[in-house]
Amino acid sequence: MEETSHDVVVIGSGVAGLAAAKEVLAGGLSVAVLESVTFGGLVINVNVLDGAIEGSGADYASTLMLEMSESGGEQISAVAESLARDGDRLAVRSDAGVHRARAVIVASGAQLKRLGIPGELELEHKGVSQCADCDGYFFRDQEVAVAGGGDSALQSALVLAGMCAKVHLLVRGGSYRAKPSLVAAVAAQPKIVAHMNTTATAVLGTHAVTGVRIRDASGERELAVSGFFGFVGLEPAAGFLPDAIARDASGAIVTDAALATAMPGVFAAGAVRAGYRGML
Repeated sequence: MEETSHDVVVIGSGVAGLAAAKEVLAGGLSVAVLESVTFGGLVINVNVLDGAIEGSGADYASTLMLEMSESGGEQISAVAESLARDGDRLAVRSDAGVHRARAVIVASGAQLKRLGIPGELELEHKGVSQCADCDGYFFRDQEVAVAGGGDSALQSALVLAGMCAKVHLLVRGGSYRAKPSLVAAVAAQPKIVAHMNTTATAVLGTHAVTGVRIRDASGERELAVSGFFGFVGLEPAAGFLPDAIARDASGAIVTDAALATAMPGVFAAGAVRAGYRGML
């Protein structure tokens, strides 16, 4: 097990974590970035960024990672397991060892929520997915369903409409929660059929997805689809943190205006922080 020592440890290499690491390095401090999976976080699932930054989410994340590495940041492949005070420093314990620092930035992000309906877990990778860009081509010229009414759901529906015969967009409420530009694009795409005030109650199939059961004002019925994509919110990845770091009802880290947590020397940024406004 290794032991490392830096001025700052950043937990997570999504956009928030990489951007924070770059700022630390620009200030002349040493930094290590801990990440258990692929760098980039949720942004790598975005095919086309909507805003001032052009290109795909994967391209943007790759640029940030390259800039951070070239500035001297250390990448450590590890799963953060706990955080505690260690004398006048902080210690992040991971499956790779102990990483000590003067300050810690928690940018561990969030994971996409599950709907928690029958068939969703059982048929994962058998037609159930949460990445339209990754898996959309498996459903070329077929019908699929997308659950959600936020930015990620609408953007995914648009990506899938470029490959699939029809996209059923299942929106729990009576209106979208997405950006106006995405709402307009969905309305202009004839392959997307919006089902408002509709919830998915089960994903159907045995060895592969064959349909989705939905409930609307008329009752329950089934749609024949080959793929199911759910985008219904985020769950902050903060379970490894001590109780001294306050969380809100959703589990997100509470910070002050300077992004400081209740634990001295520990800061939070990105989707793991309470008040974060992301794509979902």
